[in-house]
Amino acid sequence: MDVSARRSPGKYPIRVVARLTGIPIDTLRAWERRYRAVEPGRDDRGRLYADPDVQKLKLLRRLVERGHAIGRIANMGEAQLSQLLEAALEPRDRDGRADAIDIAALLESIDRYDSASTDRQLGKLAAVLSARELVHQVTLPLMRQVGQAWHSGRFTVAQEHMASGAIRNLLGSLVRLQSPSDSRSGVIFATPPGERHELGIMAAAMLAAAAGLGVIYLGADLPPEDVIEAARRTGARAVVLGLTGTDGAAPVDAARAIAEAVPNGVEVFVGGDGSAGRGDALREAGVIVLRDFEALESAYRGLGGRF
Repeated sequence: MDVSARRSPGKYPIRVVARLTGIPIDTLRAWERRYRAVEPGRDDRGRLYADPDVQKLKLLRRLVERGHAIGRIANMGEAQLSQLLEAALEPRDRDGRADAIDIAALLESIDRYDSASTDRQLGKLAAVLSARELVHQVTLPLMRQVGQAWHSGRFTVAQEHMASGAIRNLLGSLVRLQSPSDSRSGVIFATPPGERHELGIMAAAMLAAAAGLGVIYLGADLPPEDVIEAARRTGARAVVLGLTGTDGAAPVDAARAIAEAVPNGVEVFVGGDGSAGRGDALREAGVIVLRDFEALESAYRGLGGRF
């Protein structure tokens, strides 16, 4: 057990540490109780963490986001954790975050149908970026360019699905690390019938996880009654629907059906390129139209999310 964290007096309460590290309070408590990852001091108001505790927790978060099991690394010292993180990065990635972001290389891997390389590169980026940075600097640019490549004919449907799978794997890691256990703060993510493109709601779900909100990811092309049933049974606080290019009135009808049938107090948000020309109809259907991801983040703050 590394005892370096006990050499300095604690000064940060657990809520501050949660903000500094990006780790939810429930997860911090679990890591201490189950794995003794750190041993904070205490005063009459509760836990107090020292600077070495915070640094170690940041390293643990990055490594867990890369797929390391917390039980295997929790008792390592800061030096060992730093070496483990360093060994996972290419030499060109070790000087700073900016150099680690290489969307072109990701697109080349997708172009070659190289799913292993795609997963490996996303893992490296997850090691050096916070969850929110990963969404804005990697996931959103990647999904935009994958979508453009599909529309232009450069990428096939299979390649888009491969990219979606890689992002879904990354989402799973973020959700396991960051989401709270309280389902009352959960947000449901889905697309309506006929809408098979899910990269947008994946990015939205990753942002929700980064904000500390619970994620209930249902996926694409779902009938309204399934979304409604999930909202009723999970106690979710909101539903986020993604629209891209689905034609006709069906998406608006689906959004209306969901907004009218979810429990009172559950907000229904709709975003994506397909919502731009349907704003008035969607608002009349009783949903909140999100113009961009900044508006989505604002909505998450209204639900108690923290960035």
